[in-house]
Amino acid sequence: MSVPELLAVWFPHLARVRIEGVFLAGRSVRSKARTPDPEAVCPGCGAASRWVHSRSERRLSDTAIAGRETVIRLGVRRFCCRDDECQKKTFAEQVPGPTVRSG
Repeated sequence: MSVPELLAVWFPHLARVRIEGVFLAGRSVRSKARTPDPEAVCPGCGAASRWVHSRSERRLSDTAIAGRETVIRLGVRRFCCRDDECQKKTFAEQVPGPTVRSG
């Protein structure tokens, strides 16, 4: 079994993110991740957008691994909706699994 296959079994909620780094910080395991997709779909109208408005980072705590706290720093983007008729002018990309809307 390959490393990506093992990770998919152990951490299925991270299947939709790209892990960019993992390091130890004291008794914590810290990971930096982002979405690999170049675009996101507007929840208001369903239009796809690649126009990034801004970026932010969400800090997610995950279950302990081998007795160590696990923290994921997830980079997310806010997009501009390309549909002039849509009431949502901007929207944050959603990552199924580790995050929930308005969470």
